[in-house]
Parts: sequence; structure tokens; C-alpha cells
Amino acid sequence: AASTPRQRSFDELGTPLHEVTFCVIDLETTGTNRELDMITEIGAVKVHGGRCAGTFQTLVNPGRAISAQITMLTGLCDTVVANAPRIETVLGSLIDFVGDSVIVGHNVGFDVGFLRAACRRADRPGFDGTVIYTVALARRLVRNEVPDCKLATLAARFHLDHRPSHRALDDALATADLLHLLIERAAG
Repeated sequence: AASTPRQRSFDELGTPLHEVTFCVIDLETTGTNRELDMITEIGAVKVHGGRCAGTFQTLVNPGRAISAQITMLTGLCDTVVANAPRIETVLGSLIDFVGDSVIVGHNVGFDVGFLRAACRRADRPGFDGTVIYTVALARRLVRNEVPDCKLATLAARFHLDHRPSHRALDDALATADLLHLLIERAAG
């Protein structure tokens, strides 16, 4: 079984932050069980030196029905993803996009867990690099300024340029904004 990614400190990264390439990832899925549920959308934002270096976005056909509850949350339904590629088809492109970047997500263990399960099912290696949880950073750096550390709460409180919407790329862009804010706070 794959180990749970451990939050490393910025000092442990061993590279000045302005030289680090981050890849912020967010997924939408059919549920919360990475062994039984499937990915329905992938959004990723590569950032370097505080600037967006590229985005990756795709719908994914999960090969199973999307529940009404998930459709209400994300707006994704069977019809929307019917002609989308299967995860096996997009994994190679996503792995290439991420490269050796530090993987970032608000609750990145969820996203990386789903990606690792998809890689296992497709008999592919991938997603074993350094990971950063912005929720953990937020709890350490801004917890006393907000009622909770949900991405939507943080985006609203700190007037981030992007707002999460339970769509993968929107949420990845909001998380990238949050990462920059938290890095500025940590530097202070």
C-alpha cells in the first residue's frame, strides 16, 4: 500500500522558493472512495516564480453513473462526461504536465490518492513526489483569521482572484492563489 504523503517544510524542499515549480491539482470524482469511485474531472495549474506557467484541464468519463448528489455539487452529469476520455487515456499527459513539480492541493491527499489508484489500475507509476497541503499551511498561518479553513472560506476572506466552484480547474486556480498568499505569510 502506498504511504500517505507527508507535508514537508519549505526548508526541507532544499531549493529557494522562487526556483520551485509547483503543480496545483484538483479533481472532481464520483465519490470519496478512491478504490470504488472514479475521477470525473482534472484541473491542474503549474506555477513558477509566482506566475502561472500553464494549465491542464479535462473532463474524464468515469465509466459509471454520476450520482444526483455529485451532479448537484459539481454540475457534472453522465451526459456532460459521456464523450470525455477515460482516465487511462489522460494519465500520461497529466504525468508529463506535472513532471518533477512539487504537487500542491488544498486536501492533496484526496487527489493524489485518487491519482495513485488510477495509476495502479492502469499499471503506471506516478505521483510519488513532494506534496504540499494548503489546508495544513492555512491552519498554521491564518487559522485565527477565519472561521474554518475550507477553500471557499479562505478565498472569500482573502479576496483571492479565483473562487472555488467544485469544478477542478476553478478550484486549482483558487488553490494556487491561496498558495501564493500563504507563502507570503510564511515569509513574513
